[in-house]
Amino acid sequence: MKYLILLLAMIANAASGEECIDTDGDGWGWTGSASCRIEQHVVEEVKPELKQCVDTDGDGWGWNGTESCIVQSKPQPTIPIKTTGLCVDTDNDGWGWNGISSCTIKREIEAETTAHIDGITDVVVMMGQSNALGNQTLVNLEHDYADERILAWTKNDGWQIANLCTQVWRGTWHPWQGGSCGNHPAFQIAKGILAKDDSRKVAIIPAGDAGQPISSWNENGSSLILARQRIESALDKLPQINHVNLIAWSQGESDHGNEHNWYNSLTDLIYRLRQENWVDADSTKFVAQETAWSSVNDVVHWLESDNDPLTGAITASDQPLKDVAHFTGDALRVIGRRYADKYLKMGG
Repeated sequence: MKYLILLLAMIANAASGEECIDTDGDGWGWTGSASCRIEQHVVEEVKPELKQCVDTDGDGWGWNGTESCIVQSKPQPTIPIKTTGLCVDTDNDGWGWNGISSCTIKREIEAETTAHIDGITDVVVMMGQSNALGNQTLVNLEHDYADERILAWTKNDGWQIANLCTQVWRGTWHPWQGGSCGNHPAFQIAKGILAKDDSRKVAIIPAGDAGQPISSWNENGSSLILARQRIESALDKLPQINHVNLIAWSQGESDHGNEHNWYNSLTDLIYRLRQENWVDADSTKFVAQETAWSSVNDVVHWLESDNDPLTGAITASDQPLKDVAHFTGDALRVIGRRYADKYLKMGG
């Protein structure tokens, strides 16, 4: 606390009336004729009104209108996270919190992601371009926690309990780079199926290919070849299952402006997919979603009126975008539920 020092000179000879001057601040002075003693009275200064410390660049230092100051950050409210044992490592140091105690990422991967492949009821394949990959979207661990009834075909470790924070699924994008959380539409489809029927167990196979037009999915196209390899490898590890139940399609961004040819290519793709040994031509559903382009979306909904009970379309254009073409993580959660609802209404 600051203090204002009021110096009252007390004269050694009270009758002299001369001022006591202390030039060196040691408490003793001179009246002009004799030594004298300075008597100090300390009076508390009136504390000025506190001013707000404003930190414009977020570096922890600010300005209160008079001087530099340190911003005292307020603790942020914590949202209860339902992890069901998922070890969440927010600073990527290898240690995390599973909702009950500290944990190591390595131990949790070993303990929590060992997949039990018995009892799988639905196999979902996610095809398309960047929106089919999640495109580095955010997760909300209050909703997107791991569930032992959702398995994912991972890049390096085969079938595992799907984990959006610790696994490499495909390529180098979230959540596939590992150690970082990233949303994925196939995971949200599985969540949607379980929300309607919690007795099911869903296996998801990510098979998208970012930035590729539909021509890359033709008979000899690189995207289809890559997807075929992944699907066949995944099903090879599920001895009781020989086909997928749902193909979810999120593509068209690279083909907007050429919608008529895109639809012809899409129907041709559906026909050729039904020739694959991992598709049951009499039961596998094919559902496509809207994009950010209304012209493409008009064509997507032709799948609703093609008199084919195994094809369908869902709305997505009412959901928020994080840029001109890609949906947000929150949007993927809604879109995933819509895929699931459509699939189940089609008899899935």
